[in-house]
Amino acid sequence: MMLNQQTSTRLQHLSSQPSLVQIPQHKDMKKAIIGLSLLSLCSYTHTYTYAQTQERPVKESTAPAPVRVEISAKTQPNRDRQDDIGMRVVYGSEDIQKYGDTNISEVLKRLPGISLSESKGKGVEIRMRGLGNGYTQILLNGQATPVGFSIDSIAPDLIDSIEVMRVAGADMSAQSIAGTINIVLKKKSTQQPTEIKTSLSQERGALSGNLSWSMADQLPSQVANVSFVLAGTLESSRNEIYQQQNEAYATRSQGQESWQVQTDRVLQQSQQNRRDVASFSPRLNWKLDSQNSLNWQASLNLSRLGQRKFENENSILGASTEFPNNSSVWNAHVFSSRQDVGWERRLADSAKLTMNLAWNSFDRSGRFQFWGKDSDQALRVHRYVAGDADETETRFHGKYLAPYSTSHVLSAGWEMSHALRHENREEQERAFPSGISDHTAHDYQANVRKLAAYVQDEWTINTAWSSYLGLRMENIRSGSKEQGAFDVRNSSSLVSPILQSVLRLDPHRQWRMALNRSFKLPAVASLVPRLLRIDNNNTPLNPDMQGNPDLRPERSWGVELAYEHYLSDSSVISASAYWRRVDDVITEHLSLNGNSWLSSFINHGQAKLMGLEIETKLNLKQLSANLPALELHANLNRNWSKLAQVPGPDNRLAQQTGLLISIGGDYQLNSDVRVGADYSFQAADNLRESVYLSSHGQPKRLLDCYVAWQISPQHQLRFSGSNLLHQNRVETGNYTNTTSRWSELSQQQSATTWRLVWGTKW
Repeated sequence: MMLNQQTSTRLQHLSSQPSLVQIPQHKDMKKAIIGLSLLSLCSYTHTYTYAQTQERPVKESTAPAPVRVEISAKTQPNRDRQDDIGMRVVYGSEDIQKYGDTNISEVLKRLPGISLSESKGKGVEIRMRGLGNGYTQILLNGQATPVGFSIDSIAPDLIDSIEVMRVAGADMSAQSIAGTINIVLKKKSTQQPTEIKTSLSQERGALSGNLSWSMADQLPSQVANVSFVLAGTLESSRNEIYQQQNEAYATRSQGQESWQVQTDRVLQQSQQNRRDVASFSPRLNWKLDSQNSLNWQASLNLSRLGQRKFENENSILGASTEFPNNSSVWNAHVFSSRQDVGWERRLADSAKLTMNLAWNSFDRSGRFQFWGKDSDQALRVHRYVAGDADETETRFHGKYLAPYSTSHVLSAGWEMSHALRHENREEQERAFPSGISDHTAHDYQANVRKLAAYVQDEWTINTAWSSYLGLRMENIRSGSKEQGAFDVRNSSSLVSPILQSVLRLDPHRQWRMALNRSFKLPAVASLVPRLLRIDNNNTPLNPDMQGNPDLRPERSWGVELAYEHYLSDSSVISASAYWRRVDDVITEHLSLNGNSWLSSFINHGQAKLMGLEIETKLNLKQLSANLPALELHANLNRNWSKLAQVPGPDNRLAQQTGLLISIGGDYQLNSDVRVGADYSFQAADNLRESVYLSSHGQPKRLLDCYVAWQISPQHQLRFSGSNLLHQNRVETGNYTNTTSRWSELSQQQSATTWRLVWGTKW
């Protein structure tokens, strides 16, 4: 984000010098090179490497001239990627809208090196290099999102691009041990057609719909130089999830090897989910004069969420759980808004000053009810929980950028923010048939203050070698309290040096290197020492939860090395390796609290991470005119990690995904019809989380396909199918100590989603 902006300024400032990144048009490549490129990827998949993909348009080689150079991620992605000193890949609207997805998670799972995982009680996690939330930083327009904010509440049609950064620059938070994903909302306000899209999808017979629209216009020039964009979406989705869980508990006497099964039961669970969303995103640009401009961007989102669960238990051996037949209902209303006002002033010698004032708000109101019944279907308990939360945040940040010599572009900036969160929780429980009732109420407050300053320099050492030097100082103070219960305060500071460098061997080949310092803060909820009890069936595999106010941030040093070979304007082969050392790793600690199992987090030693990544993207038509108009892409990501304080084998960090492979292609059947498919494979996961706790996940395979028909320049019809293999998700968990063993086998059904999208513009 910042590196691309600095690169643009540098190119304008150096327009009198020979171009360092101009890429002359290729001659046709030999078919042998194409075959070798494909075979080298396939033959080396077992060595565990990975990749990411981008495109590059043709730029004619011309003599240097004092012309304006513009860099656009939508029209020149490969050019941007090669010119950018940072390890950043930009995916534009073509990649985002290819399958007609209605939420961002579905888009992200097809991007190179990114995967999704669902952990029990943690929801969906977006992972880079196999590491999930907290290790992977998710930003919206370069800024962190409020606590509880879901990126899936933003419609893909409102997104301009997605930036995937292995190493972020100093103008972004260093909370990115695995990497950073920055979601950039649409900003263009001129020459943009009015567009309407509507979609209908079906999964297991349940229908979902989506309607999105956008328009752009400008005021008459005699009134003001003002342009604006208005965009909005309406969405309603429904889905059902079916799951079966086998649980067993066994014991043995001290010194014996054989286990005696005490309980064996099967739980059947069905879950119905509902999601209704309305969003509105206006943007206004006002050019005051040739040096000054103002812009305002807002995002308003209203969501209604619902979930209904039913669980029935069949005890084959031993006692049943406390409530073998139970059901629950959860409903929530969420309103969020983001406002951003920016001022930009262009100064002499291509210098620029920008300042932004932003304020965000988040409001959630949720209600939960639980009905617990015995094996005879008699009601034994009714629980009612009302939980409300609201958060307000104010941000002020600015940046000064200037090329102060022919070889340096310097920028410096600051960021300040303050967030205040208020949350209350009221619980009522009534037992039957006694009628005994219990009532508890809690009122929490939390605040987070952030202050950061940074300086960075993009340095052109010579015609082949460029470097980026950055230094970021960040201080984060947080506090949470409940009157008469606890008052927790934390403060963390980190100085993050960043070095990135690119060495160009020729116009098509280059090496990259990076060194950086990053960290991971514990979630505010993990610091609050409140006890959250589960509704039924407390075991080591399903424990109560409690926060730990003494948690410290995880801190990491990392090194990156990458090689890139640009075969043509839309073809690239790259390979990279990374290494990380993480101190004060936060791990889950399990203990027996009376008769109940309790889980909390502790700092527990050091971890080391390393990985190999490879990427191949080939546009066959550009490589040889005799080949079909087929675009192929393949990626392989292999990750290793080791926790020093957890015995092996499989003592990986944060349930890290070990191996991820994806391959796909797009084919232009004719001038109007385009088809494509993507396949991904995630290897089986064997994880040891502590001396006694381990888990296993079976391999995951996903296949998606689409066909797009451009009926006319104004109308397009798109049909897609996601999860065509509809493979069930199978996971096992095991807790074994010297005298007891708990085990569970979970099987969750999946289904194919079919989607039809109609788009029109004028």
